[in-house]
Amino acid sequence: MNKIECLSERLSARTLGFALLSLTFALAFIGGIILPVIGFFFALPLVIMSGALIFAPESKACRLIAESAQKAVAKG
Repeated sequence: MNKIECLSERLSARTLGFALLSLTFALAFIGGIILPVIGFFFALPLVIMSGALIFAPESKACRLIAESAQKAVAKG
């Protein structure tokens, strides 16, 4: 794994999270109009899942790459 793969991994997770969040808002809006309580009940797990994708931490491999790059720059 290299820096570019780490960046694309993070970007893809955030992109998927924001796409899921927009879908969640649409579902909550439609659910709020048709069946208010049940619509929000179905939208809540999607909000949690999209938040997990948006704020997901880096993988261990990406953290190790970032730490080694910082050490190389500090030695510099």
